[in-house]
Amino acid sequence: MMKLPLAALIVFNLLSLAIALYMGWKPAMILFLYWAENVVVALWQIPRFFVARGNSPNEGYKLPNRVFVCAFFLVHYGIFTFVHGTLVFSLFLHEEMTQDTVLDLVSTTPGLKLALLGLLVSHGVQFFSELVNGVANTTPLDKVMGQPYKRIVVLHLVVLLSGGLLLFLPYPMASLILLAIIKTVADVYLDRKQMKQQEMPANVAQF
Repeated sequence: MMKLPLAALIVFNLLSLAIALYMGWKPAMILFLYWAENVVVALWQIPRFFVARGNSPNEGYKLPNRVFVCAFFLVHYGIFTFVHGTLVFSLFLHEEMTQDTVLDLVSTTPGLKLALLGLLVSHGVQFFSELVNGVANTTPLDKVMGQPYKRIVVLHLVVLLSGGLLLFLPYPMASLILLAIIKTVADVYLDRKQMKQQEMPANVAQF
């Protein structure tokens, strides 16, 4: 049976594709939307640092330590997100990535705000599902630090490489559909892989 977080991601992929097709987006715009997923992932990762357990069973709740680790993550992950965004803007949107260009895209692209809201909700569903089933509270703090990279790096490498090829297709609609399919397949694969790792005993998973 499909888990709720994965279902939410698939619904988001379908919603973003429907918006892109209805509004007549160029393929580069859906690549921008997928880049924005980096930012959303970082936002929902912040509360995970404060509900996770310590790195050892006897470690108490040390708020200053969690604040430091969270801040370090935001800086490090922020650099990764900036580099990824720069590539998307320079290779596909053909302009410099600045605060003004990002805000201009969000404010002037029809349907983009709704798609971003869907992205925010889908990852929110994932966080609260983990909170309810106890995964968020039992995940060690150091593992929370590395969680986003395993998924988002692989996912967006797939999307960037695929996007580079698909933008050469003469039919924008076909490119949009293929991009959505590729991302959905990558989402399903990575979710299944993460579920298997969570089901493993701790010593096996670390090995």
